[in-house]
Amino acid sequence: MAVTLSLQKLAEADPSRGWAPTEFYDIVAAGKVVGSIQLRLGNTDYMRLYGGHVGYKVEPEHRGHGYASKALAALRPIAQHHGFDEIWITVRPDNIASCRTLEKAGASYEETVAVPLDSDLYARGDLHMRRYRLSV
Repeated sequence: MAVTLSLQKLAEADPSRGWAPTEFYDIVAAGKVVGSIQLRLGNTDYMRLYGGHVGYKVEPEHRGHGYASKALAALRPIAQHHGFDEIWITVRPDNIASCRTLEKAGASYEETVAVPLDSDLYARGDLHMRRYRLSV
């Protein structure tokens, strides 16, 4: 089943927190919103190494249909339009489903890194992140 992305909002940058402007999209399949995906429009070392350019979520009742990997494919031309030639996506090492999603989307696993102690990620309990690179 085909997936489309529908822009919902643009969040402004918050330099005090190190946050880049972000575009938020609904993931739409068969006329239903099945999840969401976001593209962070910055390109800092922290984003490439730990936070990632992309975040996504498929609602539990819609999981298992490949919507996230299709949404990543639909996001590629948007990222390219914003000047990216690659985007970095990070996931917790225990999130096996997301690792499979990224591999299905054509992302390559690069490494697992320790998260800095002073980061928001570490504060929420994410001690390590797996880094994936997706060419756009």
